[in-house]
Amino acid sequence: SHAGPASIGGRVSRVRPAVLACRACRSSHELDIVAIEAQPGGADRIAAIGEVKATAKRVDVTAVRRLEHIRDLLPADRVQGPPMLLLFSRSGFTADLAKLAGGRRDVELVDLPRLYADG
Repeated sequence: SHAGPASIGGRVSRVRPAVLACRACRSSHELDIVAIEAQPGGADRIAAIGEVKATAKRVDVTAVRRLEHIRDLLPADRVQGPPMLLLFSRSGFTADLAKLAGGRRDVELVDLPRLYADG
């Protein structure tokens, strides 16, 4: 309810975690965030996927690469264009990740100052 449509890729009606099976990895991938936008006619759309990291280590580029891989596993009938990739971190992000995200419209980085900023 606090994220704007530009940050999350639409007007989200609900957010929940999920697990997706991956045949290539012969395992599954957990997602902390799957943001779902209700569509007219009852067909929901995945607007964004993401991870929340509460570690002391800064999040690096590998987190985006992982989300890109998981995004490719999403059911085609649940997406309209590529969903946003959201990364939340207690300890911030590496300079390489900040640079990568700065050049992309599909990646949002949320650290504590942004999360708790007024307005």
